[in-house]
Amino acid sequence: MRSLLMMVGLPDLPMLSVILIVTMIVLTVLLFGWISDLLLGNAGFGTLFNAGLILIGGFAGAWLWHRFGVPTRLDPDALRAAIALASGLFLLVVAAVFRP
Repeated sequence: MRSLLMMVGLPDLPMLSVILIVTMIVLTVLLFGWISDLLLGNAGFGTLFNAGLILIGGFAGAWLWHRFGVPTRLDPDALRAAIALASGLFLLVVAAVFRP
């Protein structure tokens, strides 16, 4: 479990801190899933599926930025969070556009 958390970018923390961080991530993703369900209307997939798409896109975007990132003068943690949010919402919009 510890190596999995280190792989996704969480530092080595006590278990209570890890639980709080994961809870905050899940609640934030559910909030964005709910908001995107309101905005997309009939083109949306439902709150939970929207949240799942945002979470998958966020992890993929953060991983790609970490792998191929261009050095900038911005705060790396804030930049990673912005990239993750933007890529998660981008994946959701692309999935909504190409929905059958």
